[in-house]
Amino acid sequence: MSTPTDHEALRTALGPYVLGDLPADEVPALEAHLDGCAACTAELAALTPVAAALGGLRGTRPALPQPPPDLADRVGAAVAADARRGAPGSGLARRAGTLLVAAAVGAALTLGVTRLVTDPAAPVVPVEAVPVAVGAPGLVASAGLVPHTWGVEVKLTASGFTAGDRYRVVVLGPDGAAFPAGEFVGTGERTMRCNLNSSVLRERASGFEVLGDDGRVLVRSAFPRA
Repeated sequence: MSTPTDHEALRTALGPYVLGDLPADEVPALEAHLDGCAACTAELAALTPVAAALGGLRGTRPALPQPPPDLADRVGAAVAADARRGAPGSGLARRAGTLLVAAAVGAALTLGVTRLVTDPAAPVVPVEAVPVAVGAPGLVASAGLVPHTWGVEVKLTASGFTAGDRYRVVVLGPDGAAFPAGEFVGTGERTMRCNLNSSVLRERASGFEVLGDDGRVLVRSAFPRA
């Protein structure tokens, strides 16, 4: 049978256990303890969803920082100190164990979240503003261009297109030829932002047009010479 000190030490191992970080030679003892300890089994059930969330977080990044190497020792020492201060098996000791094991899991999770927040921002894509003229009442539109190696991308911000109606966008080549750049559905007065792509390179693109179902040009832009 486990002593109170052994019990608390095994309880602190639950955090590394659910994270898959518990040394292999310590797993059998913990699993044997779980077979006969309802409190630790319940605590493991509470920690497992947190560990699963952390596992998913780890899967989104090639490498994440690990908790401080002495964290487990410090948690264990704190639990042992609390156990000595309280009566064996007291509510205080149990609460301390629960909180500290959760802290061990939470520390690793926090490190993962911090890594995501502090990662260098993605490269800023330069956007070239272009003039836009609208050809129908109620339309408001602005646009920018992003030159890619495979063609030009039109970033259109607009409102006033009839909700539910379909509109077609073309990018114009140097000779006025129209190249498909995609379609969108109007959203009425709500502002929409569309990213429309064509195979025309920036140095050959001379403008874009937004066409209604009847082929009427509703928005037109003439690009500055690249």
